[in-house]
Amino acid sequence: MPARRSISGPSEFASFVCYGPVASRLKDLARIAGARWQAEECFQAAKGECGLDHDQVRRYRA
Repeated sequence: MPARRSISGPSEFASFVCYGPVASRLKDLARIAGARWQAEECFQAAKGECGLDHDQVRRYRA
């Protein structure tokens, strides 16, 4: 189970449960976990720009 420590708060840890081939390297798992965080940040920014961050939206009709 890979874990990372926050640079700004060294006492803060995050861990990830990963599934993949046995031959997966820890370095690759850490890179992929970081890419997931970037995607989440991108989605949050897009929701904010569209005004969808204030309400839970279940259906959108153009």
